[in-house]
Amino acid sequence: MALSIGITGLSQAGKSTLFRSLTCVSEADVSGRKQPLARVGVPDARLWKLSEIFKPKKTTPATVDFLDMPGGGSSGLGSQAVAEIRTSTLLLEVVRCFAHPYLEGIDPLADLDSFETELMLADLKVVEGKLERAKKLAPQERALLEALYKPLEEGDIQGVPELNEEEKKLLSGLGLLCIKPRIVVANISEDDITDGGSFFRQVEEVCQKKSTPCLAISADIESQLADLAPEDRPEFMADLGIKESGLDRLITICYKKLGLQTFFTAGEDECRAWTTKVGAKAPEAAGEIHTDLQRGFIRAEVIDYPTFMKCGTLNVAKEKGLLRVEGKEYVVKDGDILNIRFNV
Repeated sequence: MALSIGITGLSQAGKSTLFRSLTCVSEADVSGRKQPLARVGVPDARLWKLSEIFKPKKTTPATVDFLDMPGGGSSGLGSQAVAEIRTSTLLLEVVRCFAHPYLEGIDPLADLDSFETELMLADLKVVEGKLERAKKLAPQERALLEALYKPLEEGDIQGVPELNEEEKKLLSGLGLLCIKPRIVVANISEDDITDGGSFFRQVEEVCQKKSTPCLAISADIESQLADLAPEDRPEFMADLGIKESGLDRLITICYKKLGLQTFFTAGEDECRAWTTKVGAKAPEAAGEIHTDLQRGFIRAEVIDYPTFMKCGTLNVAKEKGLLRVEGKEYVVKDGDILNIRFNV
């Protein structure tokens, strides 16, 4: 499953620093690119535990694409910037909650409101144009566009109606930003790393009212963490009182927001983590591996991760009758280890 997270927000919010620190990509690596992109392995300790047991030739984590999107500002978002932002699965809106000697005072709520207004104006232009130009809109599509038009015109992001999956699919070709899932990241100073600070609490309160996930990350701390060797990071984090890296926390909240989960395939050749929707049935999950597996799905051998770890091997699991055979109606759970049987 292709998952792309667009890191965006107003200029000077620290979004590019956050992008480079989360992805361990240097500034030189992305300079001159129209849209810096980096693919990152999803941290999951379970995958590496499986790898220790199976000792495969290859271990492959699930991946997420991070894109450093253009920022808004006094001149607004240009059409090219908006077009790039529309390509993301999820928007990560970075808001500045730190002081800087060359920047004006901190006002994260005003910054957040300003950026979201830019996004709504971009959507209003699309919706308005679609309603004006399209003479033969399907009744359902017209009704949806008209329902979106009023809150966009009034600049009321909370007034944008919640759309179901079918409705989102109907409008998917427009790439509307107001209906994209979003997460707000308060970029805090190192001094506020323990409790987030007062500016983060302001942002958190507003986000709670909008039912928008919000978390505090110090891009500077994450940048320092990214520069360290992996074996030195735990001590650095312990000294600062950090239990999880920003990437770990961010991936967790993104998966929850998008309704995603992880399943595994494991064997001597490869141990691999895969991403699928919560509630996906076994053939759909098999399709994440390869379309042939979904098309020719027969059954799946399934064991959940905690049960497998208690058994230690698949042979022991089989002997105890804990390796189940499931059919097309089986709903995959987070942490399931699957062996797909298929025929095409």
